[in-house]
Amino acid sequence: MFFTKLTLSQTLMKILNEVQTVLHGTLDIIYPNHCQLCADDLKTNEQYICVSCAYDLPYIDANSREQEQLSQLFTGRIKIEGIYSLFAYNKGNQVQHLLHQLKYHGKTKMGAHFGSLLGKNLPATDIDLLLPVPLHPKKLHQRGYNQSMAIARGIQQVTNKSILEKAMCRKSYNLSQTRFSKYDRWENVRSIFEVVRPAQVKGKHLLLIDDVLTTGATIEACAQELLKLEDCRVSVATLAARV
Repeated sequence: MFFTKLTLSQTLMKILNEVQTVLHGTLDIIYPNHCQLCADDLKTNEQYICVSCAYDLPYIDANSREQEQLSQLFTGRIKIEGIYSLFAYNKGNQVQHLLHQLKYHGKTKMGAHFGSLLGKNLPATDIDLLLPVPLHPKKLHQRGYNQSMAIARGIQQVTNKSILEKAMCRKSYNLSQTRFSKYDRWENVRSIFEVVRPAQVKGKHLLLIDDVLTTGATIEACAQELLKLEDCRVSVATLAARV
């Protein structure tokens, strides 16, 4: 009897695997696994973008002029321990296209993939916890996901640091920053964040995570609330930054 059940189980598993293979093959024909930038079909060892497009992306090297500019972004504004970004962002470049796919087209797995690359490029630090910049509940409901959380999960894969999901909230529903001037961006995010579980962040070095860093208004508003807490320190990691 045991042999019969085992054989039946193995047979069913084999059938399911075969069906899955056929379905994946069909989906690959209808929705081919293609590069998010050039639309070429991806090879077995490629993920989300092909090797050629990956080579051409504007990476920010740790010892580059861009990294030096990035490190000075918050000078005279707020104390940030370190700022780390994977790509240089400019309007209209390929990085903007990737961010658009992540933010508005649900490419959360792609966000986690690039988040893991960002995590691998982080220098050795005493980071305690990962904190994705929160979305307002209304926007989270509309979009269905938080792109910063997707990036944080990728960073977590390579750092093994815990993610804080509910220690901080966005208490006001603000308009998109896209078309605002530098001053208006700051006004748009002033006092919109609140630390709701201060015990979780007191005395911790937090890595604040977002998709893109431009004027720094959102990150600054978020970090200001965190730095009000005793012995709290903040570093910043984003997939891209305008430098």
